[in-house]
Amino acid sequence: HMIYQGSSSEALLKGEVKITSGLGFIDGVIIDTHFVQRGRIGRLFQSVVGNPKILGIGLGEDTGLLITNNNLMTAIGSGLVILVDGREIKDTNLTQVELGQPISINHLVTHVLSIHDTFDLSTFKMHIQSSQYIN
Repeated sequence: HMIYQGSSSEALLKGEVKITSGLGFIDGVIIDTHFVQRGRIGRLFQSVVGNPKILGIGLGEDTGLLITNNNLMTAIGSGLVILVDGREIKDTNLTQVELGQPISINHLVTHVLSIHDTFDLSTFKMHIQSSQYIN
């Protein structure tokens, strides 16, 4: 899936984000581009809360994901990749509020990847390449 409409400033208002089918390279994800520079995190939040089994992927400028073995994603390029995981959402008001009203989301999980960090789509585990913590 991919996001094709929705302003950054109104992205957390119900109905402001539109989603369509993507190129079909990978299932179970929704992708948004020019993510960091244009402040599009709200668009991805609304997309994921409406489809909580889909992993939201926000690609920063000059950044991409190399996907190997159909499940391991590695961040490449000079920017950031933001992942939004809705599988743990505890509560939302999405179905209760009117169109154009703000959305509340409880327990939306996010991950921030930089160059060479990985995320396993089969386990939903992230690995930081140069972690300061011992795993």
